Amino acid sequence: MKALYRIVAALGALLIFPILYFQKLIHLVIELGFMEGYFDDAFSIDQAVKFFKDNGEAPDLSSFSLSPNVAEVLAPLKTPAVVTLVFACLFFAMTLAIFFCSAFTNAKKVNLVFSVIGAIAVIGTIASFNSMSDMIISGEVSLGSIVNAVMADSESTLAGIGAILGLGNAVSFIGKPIVIQLGTAFVLSIIIFVGEALWALAFILIGLDEYKAPKAKKEKADKKNA
Repeated sequence: MKALYRIVAALGALLIFPILYFQKLIHLVIELGFMEGYFDDAFSIDQAVKFFKDNGEAPDLSSFSLSPNVAEVLAPLKTPAVVTLVFACLFFAMTLAIFFCSAFTNAKKVNLVFSVIGAIAVIGTIASFNSMSDMIISGEVSLGSIVNAVMADSESTLAGIGAILGLGNAVSFIGKPIVIQLGTAFVLSIIIFVGEALWALAFILIGLDEYKAPKAKKEKADKKNA
């Protein structure tokens, strides 16, 4: 029974990684301004890898830094972005913790705690990401202002003229985001964590019953002998 618990719990934790790779990470819906209709799609890491594989190497972001105007425009997103990152790191940490705890120990109660924290971390990731995306959808941090800031910080004369003319505002005419949310990968991750918690709880209760049964028999025998 112990081996069964450890194998299933460890495999369950590992299952989160292919879920995050192949399932949809971000769901995006854009209301098209120049025509009646919507752009509705969801994207996964697998799709991004295939895209860069078919269209050249992925961009090198090792030396990436925000230019002054872009940083100023994106400033309201800083706090929810940091909170999202913290919850996401906790999410990954709990996934690894459950795997190693299951693979090398029988600490079911510890795994139960890790599973609950993991589920809370995923929910926190979704909530803080939604807080960030709401600022974009509401226009507090509009795509047009971001485009204008990028053009203003560009060394290109043409981009500078475009920024002065406010061409970035044309983005609102082309399309307006109405949904930016984390996709099914995170919902499935919550289900995995809840499943891990129930799996651990079930074996904890089984262990308690196995402990109580011989203890009750011993007490009954003691009373009989007395």
